[in-house]
Amino acid sequence: MNPIDDRLPKRELFDELREKAESILHSRGLGNNTPEAVEAQKLFHELQIHHLELEMQNDELNIVATELEIQRAKFSSLFDLAPIGYAVVNTKGVIQDINQTGSKLFGLSKHILLKKPLPGFIYADDVTAFYNFFRKLFSETGEHSCQLRMFKLGQSIFYAQLNGICIMKAGKDNCYITITDITEKKIAELELKRAKHRLDVALSASLTGTWEINMTSGEIYLDDFAHSIFGLKAADFDGKYPSFLSLIDESDRGNVDSILRVAMVRENDFNVGFSVRTPGGKLRYIDARGQVIYDGDVNRRFTGTITDITEKKLLELETLRLKEGRQQEIRAASLQAEENARRSISESLHDSVGQILYAMKLDLQQMKNRDDEGYDKYYKQVNQLLDQSIQDIRNLSFELAPSILKDFGLKATLEEMARRLSSDTLSIKVSVAGLGELELNLATNIYRIIQELVNNSIKHGHATQVDIEAKRADEICVKVTDNGKGFTRWKKAAVGEGTGLSSVRNRVELYKGSVDIKSVRNKGTTVFIHLKHY
Repeated sequence: MNPIDDRLPKRELFDELREKAESILHSRGLGNNTPEAVEAQKLFHELQIHHLELEMQNDELNIVATELEIQRAKFSSLFDLAPIGYAVVNTKGVIQDINQTGSKLFGLSKHILLKKPLPGFIYADDVTAFYNFFRKLFSETGEHSCQLRMFKLGQSIFYAQLNGICIMKAGKDNCYITITDITEKKIAELELKRAKHRLDVALSASLTGTWEINMTSGEIYLDDFAHSIFGLKAADFDGKYPSFLSLIDESDRGNVDSILRVAMVRENDFNVGFSVRTPGGKLRYIDARGQVIYDGDVNRRFTGTITDITEKKLLELETLRLKEGRQQEIRAASLQAEENARRSISESLHDSVGQILYAMKLDLQQMKNRDDEGYDKYYKQVNQLLDQSIQDIRNLSFELAPSILKDFGLKATLEEMARRLSSDTLSIKVSVAGLGELELNLATNIYRIIQELVNNSIKHGHATQVDIEAKRADEICVKVTDNGKGFTRWKKAAVGEGTGLSSVRNRVELYKGSVDIKSVRNKGTTVFIHLKHY
């Protein structure tokens, strides 16, 4: 058939073939009705049918081929553009094919990665794990996976999840492996693990365990440390709510039960303290906290901490006991001081003013039967006694609460004290600078400090000379010096002589000050006071 015939339509081609066949039969002297002609027509008809069948099959094959090409293109696009890495590896671990995502994971182009061994991109410490995974792919059916570290261009390391399956095709075994970068997930897991470790350390250091209460079933979970707080082993606790209540001391059990039940009904956070007695008889104080956690509409639970606060509680109780004891001591000292003040006033009135007034009464009785000359004599005596009474009352008033301090200040008060106490056997000198305007409370405390020190010099030191100096620079400085008999250990003297120096120290501590005492036996004592007042 010539090239022109190839261009003819199929129907015309068959008609031409038929005409040529008929002409051949005529040239051979065979008519249309001869057996040979009929057989030839029959064969030719069958040939036409067979040819048409072949054409139809060819059309079907072309359609299938087209569909296969479309599917291959789709698969190629899916393979290359997939969000995870795909690699085809042979039995030797050599990369036969890899998609774009896989190439990006290694930071290399596809043509460089092809024919390269996949183990060459695996971190040395994880190569064994890869070969165990690779061996399973060829020896066991189904999908297998592993996690390991792989290299990227530049020797940077990333964590990868490998999933693979082995497929036999045309007598060749190939593995289809997915490679997923799980670096962020792995880092998060490691950080979570470190955070859990830090939490465990913190909980252990703070004597704290964790617990949960299932709000639906009422079951209670205690971790190992929480079990130890109650003096239990995990096998000793069945997780039942009544069993938990039985662990609590009877005095606190009702309160804890009420708080927990209200919290579960209202779904409120709670914080409750209670005491327990371990199986060994040891008393422990517990602080339990919980907050609501929701896992959907059905699963609701309280989760929180159980802390052993026994040591803290015992310290609080001891502090409270000491505080109450100290308050008792303060109250007793206050009452004793008040009583001493009353006694001092009573003694002063009795020994001085009372006796003077009693003597005046006797003189007045003597005046009844006296003549004018005797009257004048007793009148003078009564007048003198009245003057003495007035003076004693004034001295007593000054000693208790000098009004001059409020009206004229510290300097005038100290000078008045020195004048009143000075005598033929005692000389008191006062030097005050820079203390003209002081707060009344501060001035009162300074006066009481100096008054106490002067009284000690007179009463215990038997001094004949006392020098008082007071000035203000950065601090208020007070110096009291006497020539008394002195002592070797002032702390012992302070205790032995009652609350005198103790009162001085207490007043000094109000202003964060200091006391320094220097004393030489039989030569005298000097007391330095420094008050920090701003």
